[in-house]
Amino acid sequence: MQESITFDFSGSFSGAYRDLPFRPNLSFDQVKVSENGDEYTPGGNTELGGFGLPGTFGVTGANKSLRIVWHYSATDEQRTFQISYRMRGLAIAYDDVVDVNFRVWGDEWQASLGSLDSHMRLPRAAPVGPLYRVWGSPAWVRGVVNRAPGVATLQAVNVPAKQFVEFRVVFPRNVLTSTAGAQVRSGNGLPKIIAEEAASQRAYEHDRERIDSAKSHPWRTILILLILGEAPALLLVGGVWWFYGRERPTSYDREYEQAPPTETEPALVPSLVAQQTKPGSNEFTATLFDLVRRGRYKSTAVTTERKLWGGLRHEDIADLQLALGDTSVPLTGFEAPVAEVIDAVLAGGEDRLSEFRESIEADRSGNSKRFTDFKKTVDDAIDAKRWFARGGLPILGISLLVFAGVAVVLLSTGIHGYRSAAPRWGDVVRIALGLCAATNAASLIFAATKAPLWRRRTAAGQTEAERWEAFRRYLTDFPRLQEAPPATLELWERYLVYGIAFGIAERVLQGAHLLMPEALHDQSAIYWISPTGDLGSGPSALGIGDLSSGFGSALAPASSSGGFSGGGGGGGGGGGGGAW
Repeated sequence: MQESITFDFSGSFSGAYRDLPFRPNLSFDQVKVSENGDEYTPGGNTELGGFGLPGTFGVTGANKSLRIVWHYSATDEQRTFQISYRMRGLAIAYDDVVDVNFRVWGDEWQASLGSLDSHMRLPRAAPVGPLYRVWGSPAWVRGVVNRAPGVATLQAVNVPAKQFVEFRVVFPRNVLTSTAGAQVRSGNGLPKIIAEEAASQRAYEHDRERIDSAKSHPWRTILILLILGEAPALLLVGGVWWFYGRERPTSYDREYEQAPPTETEPALVPSLVAQQTKPGSNEFTATLFDLVRRGRYKSTAVTTERKLWGGLRHEDIADLQLALGDTSVPLTGFEAPVAEVIDAVLAGGEDRLSEFRESIEADRSGNSKRFTDFKKTVDDAIDAKRWFARGGLPILGISLLVFAGVAVVLLSTGIHGYRSAAPRWGDVVRIALGLCAATNAASLIFAATKAPLWRRRTAAGQTEAERWEAFRRYLTDFPRLQEAPPATLELWERYLVYGIAFGIAERVLQGAHLLMPEALHDQSAIYWISPTGDLGSGPSALGIGDLSSGFGSALAPASSSGGFSGGGGGGGGGGGGGAW
């Protein structure tokens, strides 16, 4: 074999290499490198990127291929090198014909090729007839082949990077003078060779027809992809919900509960009713008011002056002034972080609720950690209650891993084998199915974040949740109910605490304003009076929603920002090469 490779150098270069893949029954010897008739000297350095004397070359085996490395000195010029070698075992001699299938250009080349000319000289002239045939492959490479009595030729243009080109010549067996360097196989080979080439062409055309059909029917293709990309995950999630997430009916049938049905703390109840564990600022605020109600802190209704319009106007607003109360009041694990935040704000003295946000923000890092501890201990307390059965989550997790694994395998194999010039239907299908599997995995990730889909309450938890939901409906509806609610001070204060936790404190205040017993006006530690005489209304700094959102903002970690951080196929021969 003789190759002439022309490099168009831009810059300074000193070495190049050529890889020739090893294949079964194929061997190489008699390697030579020359330029313009001057032969290079063997024994040169074979390390890629290494130094070698110009005019030398070396041969080594590397990565299942024979590597030829040669050295020169070139700067901004065009150079043509000749490489010659003998291949033994490439030709296959059948009883009727000799098959020489040679990959004249390998898919290891990282650069495209403008033109490729290949000539195969027969041992002696052969008549142009049925036993003498020439093919070039693959079909999507632009090129032509020709046959003459003594030589077959192949010409190709604009060969893309990483695209192989094969040159297959079949000629009569009697043209060979010897089979010493060939593989000898009994029987006639021409029918099998013709069948292989015809099958390859049919496969190419069939792939193209399928791809064209998918492109010409876009709505059908989109519908199929949507079904494959969502239906498996939706069916799986639906099954998990039916068996593990669907709440079981109970015998409870009351519409309202007129008092808190159990002694469950206000920070825990919203998660039970909502079937999720995501405590936040409402639960924090409710816990604070519950501690005030129980005497851990003392409160006094006061009036605070607020400046408006840059100090041009002043307005009196209702406020609560807190001070440390009975420190012997027992605290649960999740109440302790709340007390730590408030104790730090009060610092042994007293402060108004309207000033709390600024005081909390003064130690944002410490208080945000306490807020995180509060949320975690609420989660732990909910887990300890054993309200929820989580049997569906492992099924979602295992299914997610299966879909993700399938997506990785299909996408990696499909992308690796994908040919942009002539895509194969199998590669397109693998990539499409891989994307569908990835979409299903993403849907399962989303489902895993929605606990009610894979988790249901236990029988005891469901009964308690229904009672608390009835109590929540009562707090929402009682301002318009004809039946007057109980009038004890303790119960009214518990109404407000749980109303804060549920996020409906304003409804409780509305009911208190309409139905308030005198005791709320005179004795309550957590209801306040506005300067206009209204209970919890008017220009008040203690709008519960504003207070809760203010706590949430003040207790959140400080934001941070950053930038980027580092962090055909059957022919012998082929291979690639390059230069440095």
